[in-house]
Amino acid sequence: MQRICLIVIIGALFSGLAAVPFTLFYTNDTHGAYLPSDYRTADGNVSLGGYENLHNLVSAQRKQVRHSLWLDAGDQQTGSAFSSLVYKKAIGGAVIAAFNKMGLDGATFGNHEFDQSYANTMRLAKLARYPFISTNLLDKKTGKPITDTPYKIFKLGKLRVGVMGLTLMELPEKVKIENVSGLTIRPYKEAIDNYLGELDRRTDLIILLTHNGFEADSLLASQLDGRIDLIVGGHTHTVLETPRLVNGIYIVQTGAFLINYGRLDLEVENDRIVNPLLNEVCLFPVTEVKEKKSSGFSRFFHKMTKRIEADLNRVVGYAEEDWIPDKFRETAVSRWQAEALFDEHAGQYGADLAMLNCGGIRKAIPAGPVRLKDMMEMLPFTNYIVVFSCYGKDLSAFISHNLKLMQTKEYDIVQSFNLRWPDSLDADSLRLEDILVGGRPIEAERVYRVVTHDYLAGQADKYLKFEPFDLIHTQDLILDVMLRQLEKRSAQKKL
Repeated sequence: MQRICLIVIIGALFSGLAAVPFTLFYTNDTHGAYLPSDYRTADGNVSLGGYENLHNLVSAQRKQVRHSLWLDAGDQQTGSAFSSLVYKKAIGGAVIAAFNKMGLDGATFGNHEFDQSYANTMRLAKLARYPFISTNLLDKKTGKPITDTPYKIFKLGKLRVGVMGLTLMELPEKVKIENVSGLTIRPYKEAIDNYLGELDRRTDLIILLTHNGFEADSLLASQLDGRIDLIVGGHTHTVLETPRLVNGIYIVQTGAFLINYGRLDLEVENDRIVNPLLNEVCLFPVTEVKEKKSSGFSRFFHKMTKRIEADLNRVVGYAEEDWIPDKFRETAVSRWQAEALFDEHAGQYGADLAMLNCGGIRKAIPAGPVRLKDMMEMLPFTNYIVVFSCYGKDLSAFISHNLKLMQTKEYDIVQSFNLRWPDSLDADSLRLEDILVGGRPIEAERVYRVVTHDYLAGQADKYLKFEPFDLIHTQDLILDVMLRQLEKRSAQKKL
């Protein structure tokens, strides 16, 4: 009996010694948030975020642990002047260079990595010194993963950590169709199963790095087995202060815009995480930290910020009232932009009305001077003006759909100009004679011309509920249109 107890004790001791610790840092949905922002809390205002603070915090902590890994769950791009910079022939290339110098180990694609063009996406991936891990995005021509990295095995001492990367199935709804038309998007579990057996044999721990959203990650976890240990997610900007556990799989996500970064101190034994994580705080604020000495990152960062200051801080016009966007209702800025779009192109193309989706307006601008930087951050997408035709009956279908979107919030609504209907009506009581274009009731079979941009026109089923025809694609960026109109209107006000 004593011998059996001794064996059990010795086994337990060796089991404890076999557990391998490593620290996982993670970020998601950083959206080019290179500078700190001020946030109001119960204890007063606090400044959070910014690349410099993130770099200083993570790099200092990585020096204190023997083995660490830093993963990013996508949407590094779109949302700031920094992510709008052209660097090494790539829009957003400065973001990649910053993460290179901060020491990121791996990332997956978010939808905003595809905002500009597929070619630009590939340029970003090539600039990265870390792998863009993509398990479910395949090139239609070759049938192979778009980055030749369907998974990555990281060697941390004796530990082998396998990482697979997933991008949301709804990607074609989030970006211009042509940007992803060359992709095949495999269902999540199908893509995972293609590599899971091989990866499990070669690793001690498997992490899914996803840009699917928390609900999709939770559903996916319920369909997986114990070979998957952890999901590091993004897309829905969900703030998970402690890990969630679904079907034995931990799920984490930081929120967005570098308000927080994630840290998990893990112990791995027998192909699984053995230390309890459920009540462990894993999110930490990106607070201000001063760097004591210059580094390759700080020199690069200050060079880029000086470039932004020099090129983009000039005043380009004036806003007469606060421009505060809202995806699900008309606002002063959405009305201003729709009117500006109509004024710019109605005469040239014979347009009867203008449309734009409110979700494309990404930054609030207070009344007063407006800088070029403000406009670029408010309209960060490379959307080109298009003009199309539709019938009067199509406009009725569009309005009914838009009224429903205001209630369901399934997608952002569309702001129109020169198209009106009584505010008191709802989608079910709308009649053709209630709809006015240019102050006149619409005619069901009459053809109307609409000026908009290519993203909205390309997402007709999502926003319009009819098929546009006779499309004219211009080479005019919506940002350029708004800049011209802002300058023109500001000059007129001065006169």
